[in-house]
Amino acid sequence: MSGAVALGATLLLAACSSGPGTASTASTSTSAASTTTSSAPSPTTTSSPTSTTVPGVPTPFVAMQTPTGGEFLSPSGNISCEVNFSPTNEGALCLTLHPPRSVNMTLDGSLTLCTGVQCLSNAGLNTPTLAYGTETGVGPFRCVSATTGVTCTVTSGKGFVINTAGITPVG
Repeated sequence: MSGAVALGATLLLAACSSGPGTASTASTSTSAASTTTSSAPSPTTTSSPTSTTVPGVPTPFVAMQTPTGGEFLSPSGNISCEVNFSPTNEGALCLTLHPPRSVNMTLDGSLTLCTGVQCLSNAGLNTPTLAYGTETGVGPFRCVSATTGVTCTVTSGKGFVINTAGITPVG
């Protein structure tokens, strides 16, 4: 079983593991991202890992799966993101499995936060990994992967950092 398939199964199980006695709180609810499946394998990035981006040094850019967006996983597998820029779907959605939480960012950089298993969605099969020190995006949305988490912003500089410590607004 490939790592992406195993992770997809883990995400699916994590999203469905809520049961009696499971406590969760939602600070703001958001719609779950659409689940995408694909039978064709998606490319996986292979850049050398770095812990942070260096000011003034360009970050290698990795194209999304389609001209209107796509999704990616962090190398740790704990962060999953989907970025879309089409007339019917604009935004960036990222989530952490542990602890379960998500953030949805709109075109103007507004954020909607959600905490608990109800905030999770599962990544599609063969979702590529965005290597540390690389970025991806579409339209005004850009996301950078680092060992410290994933940072997503819009052209204005507004956005967020998501990692196991939480979700921090930027800009």
